[in-house]
Amino acid sequence: MKNNVLFKTRFKKIIDAFWLREDILEIIPNCQCEYLDNNFRLLCVSSETLFSENELKPVFELYKTEFFIVEQNISRARLHTIS
Repeated sequence: MKNNVLFKTRFKKIIDAFWLREDILEIIPNCQCEYLDNNFRLLCVSSETLFSENELKPVFELYKTEFFIVEQNISRARLHTIS
């Protein structure tokens, strides 16, 4: 089962959305990380490896990004209806 977390984010600079995604991909092994909207507000992080919000919190703080978890362990079918 995949560990899926959907975050709602708020960036001060849009370029930070790209770098945040790249940093998450480096931190969590075999991870998929994608934005589900054009405004870079909904970020889905999926991995076969279990991870917690605490592992990602320093990355969000690095970019001074406001975030909160919308859902955890959501199915792929549900993700497609959000975007």
